[in-house]
Amino acid sequence: MIPTMEVSEMMGLIEEVDLLVLSAMQQDLTQQKIMPLLDESSCPGTRISRDEKNKRITVDYGEGCVSNRGLEKKGIITISYTANFLHKGSQLTIGFENFSLNGKQMEGQRKLENKGYQTESRSLRFASEAINFQLTNSNRQKFTINQSYIRDLQLSTEYAGFRIYLSGSGTLSTDDYSKTSFEIVKSIVFLQECMESGVPAPSEGSMQLISDKNEKILINYDRDGCLLNHPE
Repeated sequence: MIPTMEVSEMMGLIEEVDLLVLSAMQQDLTQQKIMPLLDESSCPGTRISRDEKNKRITVDYGEGCVSNRGLEKKGIITISYTANFLHKGSQLTIGFENFSLNGKQMEGQRKLENKGYQTESRSLRFASEAINFQLTNSNRQKFTINQSYIRDLQLSTEYAGFRIYLSGSGTLSTDDYSKTSFEIVKSIVFLQECMESGVPAPSEGSMQLISDKNEKILINYDRDGCLLNHPE
């Protein structure tokens, strides 16, 4: 089965990418604010171009830069959108051109759809989907990711930063390991303060991994602050 730390790291990096995209679309959410995780000044040399006529944004990190949070980015992210990011039903298609994050190369497309504001939880809900998305790690292992998530982005308050709550399922496969299915059994939580510190890893939640031989592993995330540790 694919190692649990590999699964956790891939999940965190994908969340990081999606937050970069959401921040590029719009940093202010109604009267609330999300800490901008994409900032030209925080990654020297970054070029952001907006083509409003064709509803397309291009974020070019060139040959590489390191953000003030210690994340290394190279290449280009493209964002195509159907409507204003905040409108319910708006859709984003994320593409990658020779793009890597912390040495992990990403290929393919990801799709996000705004499912609307959730009044009770004060969160924006997004559906997230990836089909045959490719991620190559620093050991040149290529993973194929298929996933379907519901992401609730709980907005910042004066007392706490934003919180991301993930639910959903998917599969991971690579030539080096058996195909692994995963299902989030208790919402996976990412904290703003941890993302800001350059630690794109879950802080809470549980996920079930199942191999193609029906072997099962339950991953429990329970971290003290933003220190990296091994999931249980």
